[in-house]
Amino acid sequence: MNIAGNPVKFGKDSAVLNNIIFISGYLKLKFNIDFGEALKVTDDEISELLTIVYVDGGYASKDIAEKIFEPVAVKGRGILLASRETSNMELAGMVIIVPPDSKSIVRAKANECEMHLLGVKPVYRKHGLGKSLITNVIDFAEKNKWSKIILWTQRSMLEAQRLYESFGFLKTEEMTKNGVAFFVYERECISQTR
Repeated sequence: MNIAGNPVKFGKDSAVLNNIIFISGYLKLKFNIDFGEALKVTDDEISELLTIVYVDGGYASKDIAEKIFEPVAVKGRGILLASRETSNMELAGMVIIVPPDSKSIVRAKANECEMHLLGVKPVYRKHGLGKSLITNVIDFAEKNKWSKIILWTQRSMLEAQRLYESFGFLKTEEMTKNGVAFFVYERECISQTR
């Protein structure tokens, strides 16, 4: 895959973590994290995960979700990074990395990327999966020498805000999209000068 005429780094050259093991009490969960194509993520799985996280979580109405969570459009935004829980191969979490030349860029400028639709199913939360997905987005952006990562999250998503801030994302402004108020976060990529 090329972005702005430059090859995007995938596979062994990427920082994607393939086997992550989390132990919580007696529950041992193991996740594979890779690009959506490698994990064979289906449209139905994307719809299910986004519905559970955003609609059932009270962050989006079914009407809005049908418009903005349509799987082909979601995948068309950029690069799907996904995670499966290895014992049942269920899609556990996902995020979209939106590269600088994507038509789905909303706030980013030249050589900046966006992170869209980070979601982890409730049953897999509190095991570090969201952190691992964000770590992989940051590593991917730095490996591709993008200067900044931009994201936005609803004002009511306090847990997500704490998570982003723990990675050095700074709240820079507010915006409204589809009638919902969001905080915009940005993080500089440290390898941009390497």
